[in-house]
Amino acid sequence: MMRSRRFPTAVLVLLVGCVQTWGASKAAAGQKFRADEWVTECDSGPGAGPPDCSITVPFWQTRGGPKGSFALVVMLQTGNMGIVGDPFPTRAVLRIDKNPPIECREARYCVFPSMQALAALKQLKVGALVLIDVYTEKGGFSFSLTPKGFQAGIAQIRAWGYQTE
Repeated sequence: MMRSRRFPTAVLVLLVGCVQTWGASKAAAGQKFRADEWVTECDSGPGAGPPDCSITVPFWQTRGGPKGSFALVVMLQTGNMGIVGDPFPTRAVLRIDKNPPIECREARYCVFPSMQALAALKQLKVGALVLIDVYTEKGGFSFSLTPKGFQAGIAQIRAWGYQTE
């Protein structure tokens, strides 16, 4: 059974290459929702524009071969999606249902190509199964998740008054 494990907001910001700094006061004033293992966070002011929200799901392997803790991070405002973790990923493959897989090949913060990430984002909204393979210098890791917490997070964002499309 998976237990909750958080990744610092700073890692999320670095993942998408944002240059703005999120202060502790902004994070504290924001909104947070958890469904299954998925964590949805938004800034404090829903408006007419795209939401400044992220949805993250942690996953890890603690038995057997190499040990590792990772997170799939989705930044809804930009559509960026990536894998972060320890040990640092060098490559990751993401497949949602029977759709074609997408792959990233960046060390440390593995960010998926934009067009593929946008397609995967749409798939997450209606999918039933997420398969993730993460490769590091210490070995490979395979995970399967359900996107139900992601879908509940999208519904909560709408309930908060944000526009998601």
